[in-house]
Order: sequence, then structure tokens, then C-alpha cells
Amino acid sequence: MYVFAQEYGRRHVFKAFWFTHNFYVLLYIFMILHGAGRLVQDALFPYFFLGPMVIFFLDKMISLSRNKVEISVKKAQILPSGVTNLVFKRPLNFDYKSGQWVRIACLDLGESEYHPFTLTSAPNEENLSLHIRAVGPWTTNIRRVYDPNNVVGNKFPKLYLDGPFGEGHQDWYRYPVSVLVGGGIGVTPFASILKDMVSKSRMKVKFPCQKVYFLWVTKTQKNFEWMTDIIREVESGDINGLVSVHIFITQFQQKFDFRTTMLYICERHFQKIAGQSLFTGLCATTHFGRPKFQDFLQTLAYEHEGVQQIGVFSCGPPPMTHNVENACTSLNKSEGTTYTHHYENF
Repeated sequence: MYVFAQEYGRRHVFKAFWFTHNFYVLLYIFMILHGAGRLVQDALFPYFFLGPMVIFFLDKMISLSRNKVEISVKKAQILPSGVTNLVFKRPLNFDYKSGQWVRIACLDLGESEYHPFTLTSAPNEENLSLHIRAVGPWTTNIRRVYDPNNVVGNKFPKLYLDGPFGEGHQDWYRYPVSVLVGGGIGVTPFASILKDMVSKSRMKVKFPCQKVYFLWVTKTQKNFEWMTDIIREVESGDINGLVSVHIFITQFQQKFDFRTTMLYICERHFQKIAGQSLFTGLCATTHFGRPKFQDFLQTLAYEHEGVQQIGVFSCGPPPMTHNVENACTSLNKSEGTTYTHHYENF
């Protein structure tokens, strides 16, 4: 169990990881037998184990009762950078918040093999949507199975759905100022959140959050073009100026070399003349190179002087979330604004 729980095992030999971890039942049986000999004293472990076992059993029963409903896939798109977009029917009484995730199983790939993915649809939408990047055997097979060129008669394989499950990103609206940092496929929870913002702005829903800064860190904007369409929708629907978007293109490593300098000058000139980015076609500000999180977060303390606490939510590769965590920790050592960091690694 320990060997296959390592990152390499989880990503490349998931079936071995899943198979070995199903032996957890034997682990607890052996623990009970270990104390049954009473060599030192009467075994106490069974008394502590009984309560959690009952809760675990009830949770399993609830999961088994709700994740065996077959869900029809209405639409599937093969997107660049190995991303597959699935749009499927929303079950009745399926209530969720933006930023939550679900587990799905493809019937053609095994009814018992579930994988977690963040919903990219907003709670007000009729259907559910997922953006799945092919980074392992199962996700690669998903891309092959739902490729419209491989589907006969537009009948996509059905899914089993389990969820939704919550996590920290759904609390973005509880802070006066929130900073959302997405890197790579880690932008998926923020896709749902941004759509939700647009919906709430149109309905004039009031909530404590006064300003949201969305930082999208990507090697090139072509990696996730579907995210560009969502940002464009946010810009057109954000009538109250709630969201400020910053895009960091990390493809250009040397910030002050000649090529990057010329691109920077052309970008700023085009932004000034046309009011939009030369690269993305968005009103969002485009930066070249990796973001300096500490400098950016520190400027927010001056921009919002009366705010005592800023919520920072990051999702993406571990090095990026680690840099955000270090920036928040460093700034929290000084008096003034407090930065509360919630993160998830992809």
C-alpha cells in the first residue's frame, strides 16, 4: 500500500494502486488480531475503532446508493493540449457550489474505476461540464473513447456520477478581497467560479466579496483556449467591475531579453489603442514571465487599505502553490493585512 501510494504509482499504475489499497480491510483485521493475544493488557483498539467503522460503513452505503445512476453524455469535444470537454445531463436534485468536484466512472472503461474532476459548469447551468486533461492511462482512454471520430451514431458511452464534494475554493465569496491563482489544468475550479460570478452579477446578488483578482499562469494562452472564452464571458457580464484578470505567459523565460521587450512594448501599445490584449484578444492584462506573488499580494494591501484579511486560493502544479504559500507566509510575518491561503495541487 505504501509503495503504490507514491505519486509515480498513482499516476502511472493506478490499477495497482487501487488493487493494493483494497487490502485496507485486512490491515484492520490484523490490527485487531494483533491485540487479541493480550500479552500486555486487554486490547483497547476495537473500542476506538467501532465508532469510525460505523460512520465509514454508512458513508459507503450512501455512496453506493447514489453513484450507480447512468448519466448520458450530451456533448464531447477534443480540445488542444490533451483536454477533453464532457457535457452531460445534470441529475435531479443535484445541488452543488462553484469550485466543487465529482467522481466519474466511464462504463466502457470499468464501472468501478472512479476518478475525481472539478466541475467547470456553474450551479445555474442546466448541464454539468468537465474539462479533463490526458495525463495518464485512464484520462488518455477517456480522450480516445469520447473522440467524436471514434463514436458511432453520436451515442457516447454513459457515466456513473458520485458527488458533489466540497473543498476550500468554494469559500471565495466570504472574503472582502479574494485572489484566485490557477496554473495549467488547475484553472478548472476557477472556470466554475468565474461563471458563477457572472450569473450573480446579472442577478444583482449581494455577497461580502468586493473584489476578485484572477491570476492565470500558463505556458501559452493556446494551451487552454477554452478558458479564454470563459474569461471573455466574464468581462462582458461583469457590469460592476468585480473581477480583475491578469494572465501570465511563462513561455518567455527571460523577461528583459530583446524579443520579450519588443513583445512587451507591442502588447502595451495595442492594449492602449484597442483596449485589449494583442495575444489573447481580452481586456485582461497580459504579463510575460512567472508572477512574483509576494509583490503582487503586497500591492493589494495598499490598494485595499481597510481590508484586514485577503483570501488567496491557488490550484495547479505543486511548485506554483508552494510559491504562493511562501509569499503568504512571508507577508503574514509583518503587521497589517492577513493572507489566508487555500490550495489544491494537480
